[in-house]
Amino acid sequence: MNNTERAKVDVARRMLKGKLPVEEVQQMTGLDMDFLKKLEEEVAPEVREAKILQGLDNTDLNIGEILYDNYATDEKADENY
Repeated sequence: MNNTERAKVDVARRMLKGKLPVEEVQQMTGLDMDFLKKLEEEVAPEVREAKILQGLDNTDLNIGEILYDNYATDEKADENY
């Protein structure tokens, strides 16, 4: 598989993870429909996992507080904390 084919497969995988229809992915990438159906089955567990985790926050996941930092780019904003 050359670099162009690898790139097409990578794009197709991302499109399928984004829940685009297989027919549309086939039309845009030009890949074989049978190959795309197999790829869709391969990606399906990842899509299900993402659906399960969608909408959860740090308290739902029990990971405690999350510290957000502005990478020290604005020290003036940090003065109040």
